[in-house]
Amino acid sequence: MPRPFRLAVFAATALVVGGVAVGLVVARLQGPGATDAAAVQVRASMGGFDPPAMTVKAGQTVRIELSSMDTSMHSDGGGWHQFAVDALGINWKVGPLSSEVFEFTAPATAGTYSWYCDICCGGKENPSMQGELTVAA
Repeated sequence: MPRPFRLAVFAATALVVGGVAVGLVVARLQGPGATDAAAVQVRASMGGFDPPAMTVKAGQTVRIELSSMDTSMHSDGGGWHQFAVDALGINWKVGPLSSEVFEFTAPATAGTYSWYCDICCGGKENPSMQGELTVAA
């Protein structure tokens, strides 16, 4: 085979393999997608919660889809994350690169409640692993 042809075949192969590799990496970095459009999406990662705060109405049934954006290779917690609100008796956990929908009824009276993840990333003392739930009248 002529050298230019071999170079063209090699370049095409490298582009295809590189494109597939980039696609796989991007898919892994995006984490799990939302499965419940009606649920409030809360994403947890070693960088914190997104969103870090939410407001709900008193007495409202609230659906939250909690997603862990970290892989099982995460050195602190193995990719597991928690959404805990002690005052409301909430202690939900999701595994690496997964999501789950949880439901609770907001308290009947207005107030502000803190949530946290105590599994990894410095635990509940780390400001980025905390959030705030506001219950409005």
